Amino acid sequence: MSKKLIVSADDFGFSEAYNYGAVKGYQEGIITVLSLMSNMEAAPHGVNLAKREVPSANLVLHTNFVHGRPVSKPETIPSLVDKNGQFYRSFQWRGDDPSDPKCIGDIVVTVEDCYKETIAQIERFRELTGHYPNHFEGHSVINKNISAAFHQAAMEYDIHCMTEPEVETKKWHPVHEIMIGNPLFLEILNRGLRPEDFYEDRLGILDSPYEYNIIHLHPGYVDAYILDHSSLTTARCRDLQTACDPAVKQWLIEHEIELVDFSSIYK
Repeated sequence: MSKKLIVSADDFGFSEAYNYGAVKGYQEGIITVLSLMSNMEAAPHGVNLAKREVPSANLVLHTNFVHGRPVSKPETIPSLVDKNGQFYRSFQWRGDDPSDPKCIGDIVVTVEDCYKETIAQIERFRELTGHYPNHFEGHSVINKNISAAFHQAAMEYDIHCMTEPEVETKKWHPVHEIMIGNPLFLEILNRGLRPEDFYEDRLGILDSPYEYNIIHLHPGYVDAYILDHSSLTTARCRDLQTACDPAVKQWLIEHEIELVDFSSIYK
């Protein structure tokens, strides 16, 4: 069985500098998907940049509940926002697992609020791009309430969602997140992807039993907004450098791994 690989540039729309880097990764590297945070102030910049530079790029939705302001009116989603109408940051959330190192607070988001904001971000995506996404996923944190909200939205809009990645339906093939369960996941995320992660198959691409696989990268340039609002900084530059390394693309060719986007999973 031949393997197909989706390589997503998550956080598209996070900042203008990041947008430029993500588009470079698509133009010159192995990036096949630009995953848009439609609520962010730099989202229109990202969409316009993509339309101008890479009009055939597959833009999908990177649903975001932890950065910036919501698309919904804040008073309609009270569990997600603070008194200033800003999203609570992920460290303020209570995690499903008490040992979760990221969610260490006491905020509990509701299924209803997550659903409302997911729908709002799907509709904002359509306003910005002129079409609905053929895939959506979550940014930074996923818990049982988000998963329930995503499932409801995915069924309503008939859009592939990454909370149920390995489910095959009459409409799409199963997609395997190759870093889920990988003991090197946090190490690679925090330091950034390196070429040897491919050469030594630390990602597990060659061992995957699935035809369709995906890796999520954060390839982009860093500006003041990124430095002030994200714990992931220099790793983004490393992801971009590795994504644009010709030797990495050659490794994929030699191992007969085809680069695809989400349009290919639909039957």
